[in-house]
Amino acid sequence: MECHLSSPLKLNLTLRITGKRPDGFHNLDSLFFRFAGHETMTVRFPAPGKTDLLRVYNYALSGQNIIFKVLHELRERGFPDTPLEIDLYKSVPPGTGLGSGSGNAAALIGWARRFVFPGILDGMESLIGADVPFLCKPLSFARVRGIGDRIEPVAAHLPVSGCVMIPKWRCSTSEAYKALDNELRGQWLTEKQVAVETERVLSSLAAGKRVGLLPNDFLPGLVNIHPEYVTLFGLLEESGALAWGLSGSGSAVFALYAKENRDARAGKYLSESPGIERILFWE
Repeated sequence: MECHLSSPLKLNLTLRITGKRPDGFHNLDSLFFRFAGHETMTVRFPAPGKTDLLRVYNYALSGQNIIFKVLHELRERGFPDTPLEIDLYKSVPPGTGLGSGSGNAAALIGWARRFVFPGILDGMESLIGADVPFLCKPLSFARVRGIGDRIEPVAAHLPVSGCVMIPKWRCSTSEAYKALDNELRGQWLTEKQVAVETERVLSSLAAGKRVGLLPNDFLPGLVNIHPEYVTLFGLLEESGALAWGLSGSGSAVFALYAKENRDARAGKYLSESPGIERILFWE
């Protein structure tokens, strides 16, 4: 059997840190938006060989790929030991804050649920990665809190199209958190304050109002390292975007446009964006 899968991606339309836990992890409060990804995966089951084989195209990935982590957890729960052959076609590099690896994991978990081993896997998603539980759910929007384990569906319809810009640099999550701690120094917003902010952003975008730069606690520290973001956000404003911001802890930025009033000059502005390696569009 050969199956062709599409991997989802996510944007953090808002991202606030609401505290630091005793175990050293941070609690986030973020509005997640899921959109159709630009990465695909071909799974052959059973594989012609005797062991699992993963081939990754377009980007070289270092360390153990998240796909093998998924396979380990699946087999811990009784998934057949029959080997798989997987071709993974990447269009998003790691370190961009778009959850591309988590999307790959979610696609493989969804395939296992539907075609091979239904009735398992509940609760395993959080063991794979913080973004995986959200990306495994059929949700467009959700307010995600804690360490990614508290997922509250959000009923929203935003009449927008968008684009994601991937710069030439990458962001280390651990370094981003160090910069964030130095910047905020424990001055966290409360969940109640974040809820008010999130509702304001959603209602404004739903009404087609310009919001501008979206809140992300990682952004101030990242701008200190890459001042190019200031120029980039200025270009997005000139391009007619309703809102723009940083996804996750970086490095990718995104812009949202009114579907019916998209400025025809947007492409010109985006082509002039400094240090951009790749642009992804969706409608």
